[in-house]
Amino acid sequence: MGFLTGKTAIITGAGYSVLEDGRCGSIGYGIATAYAKEGANLVITGRNVSKLEKAKEDLEGK
Repeated sequence: MGFLTGKTAIITGAGYSVLEDGRCGSIGYGIATAYAKEGANLVITGRNVSKLEKAKEDLEGK
């Protein structure tokens, strides 16, 4: 159980994007990943719906 269990975080710019070298190119996505691992409920926002949907799928697994 993480220290954010039961807490809700709103994270902007959390769309999932992959750079050419395979790294994640979004600071917001990195923060969302860390919060998800600690058990937080997430609300993610961004400008690109398809990137947000990919991020949602990935974060639900964490």
